Amino acid sequence: MRALRKRFGVAATALTCALGVAACTPGGKVDEQLANPSQLRDNRQAIALFRLANPDPICLQLGVSIGQRDGAHYRPQQTLKLTQIQVTNVLEVLLAPGEYHVLGFACYRARSKLEMVEPEGNGLLRRSYASFSVKAGEVVNLGQINLVRGARHKGVFNSFTEVEVQISDWPLSELERFKSQRPKLFAEMRARLMTAAPKQNTPEAMAQKCGELQRLQASGKIQAVPAECVMPAKAATKN
Repeated sequence: MRALRKRFGVAATALTCALGVAACTPGGKVDEQLANPSQLRDNRQAIALFRLANPDPICLQLGVSIGQRDGAHYRPQQTLKLTQIQVTNVLEVLLAPGEYHVLGFACYRARSKLEMVEPEGNGLLRRSYASFSVKAGEVVNLGQINLVRGARHKGVFNSFTEVEVQISDWPLSELERFKSQRPKLFAEMRARLMTAAPKQNTPEAMAQKCGELQRLQASGKIQAVPAECVMPAKAATKN
């Protein structure tokens, strides 16, 4: 789980504008006829299902951006939009096999928009909030994303609220509703919860980040790793 910065934006009408260059998919639904494991395997596709708990009753619509790693950062690929959050908060997306990251959130209010996203520039994002993998032929329930409000901090030029990302199973009532409304998807789906990113600046988070960067360096995708990722190794050598 991770403490994150909620960044505030200005009003906008299209989620594509809110979360970068990713294609926007209103409603976040797939054709239920695709819920056939053999057909999905033949087409090298998977169906991912996840639920986004509404973090604020004032949010009229919600958005989630997903993408994949691009070097040391992340590139958004799809932005899913929940337009009827009082009916269901389940998002459905057809994906190629691979590892994916949850890269941003948006809350649309009556006259404004709030974002939780960390741009790096050149269409890239700096941070992954959660990750998951899918295999061809799967219909996988990735769980529910819960955005939990934490402490509010005042900076010199702006203020921000820490938000902790937690992943849980769907509520039983949502499972029953989904079984009734999307029976084919329900019959094929299996639960495998996505993994929330660790909190920042902990030894576990640093070890994970350094491990990823060192693998990228070894494969020639980046040239150098930060000093904090090499200093412990040098210290160990001296001892």
